Amino acid sequence: MSVWIVGVGPGDPEYLSLRGKRLIEEADVVAGFKTALAVVEKWIKGQIIPIDYRNQEGSLEEVGVAASQGKNCVICNYGDPNFSDKEYIERVRRACGPVEIVPGISSVQIACAKAGVAMESALFITFHKRAPIDDDKEELAETVAKGKRTVVLLPHTWDFMPQDIAKFLMERGIPGDIPAIIYQKLTLPDESDSKYPLSDLAELETQFSDLSIMIIPRP
Repeated sequence: MSVWIVGVGPGDPEYLSLRGKRLIEEADVVAGFKTALAVVEKWIKGQIIPIDYRNQEGSLEEVGVAASQGKNCVICNYGDPNFSDKEYIERVRRACGPVEIVPGISSVQIACAKAGVAMESALFITFHKRAPIDDDKEELAETVAKGKRTVVLLPHTWDFMPQDIAKFLMERGIPGDIPAIIYQKLTLPDESDSKYPLSDLAELETQFSDLSIMIIPRP
């Protein structure tokens, strides 16, 4: 194995695992989006391959070439690769072949810890995907309507954010007095949390961060 996808945590370097830190320090090549690289930059000793949404296919191919030459390659992943990054992992495998995933700490886990939510009693839904989200939206509405599980969800950046989610749920007959908790930029210096009834949230003009997590507690 010469390619690892390493979860680097939600932003605070103290959430990086010891194994992740060691792999990054020992890597010949370290790739990742700038937000992920910024978390671990002080431990990078090898070549850096930046990734962005415009160049990611080419950058991942470059990592694949390096791996085929016998170099140890690490692709840094913000948070934990197992939370909401299925499409990205598939893209990495297409470009680089077999990879090993090294778990990190997700902001979802931080949010659950702050809200006192046990994962076994919750449903996690992500709208962070390129694929259609219609089925996920219906699953969200059905779960909230039944009221048997807490819902932890990642909004779809810019076009299905917390206000849109609140409006959607109320259109599906969900009472407006049901509360929702919004966490933003967890573990970063400007992290915040807010609690609103859905009816108030639907009317907000606030622009939430793309690093937002929404929790709808079960009654």
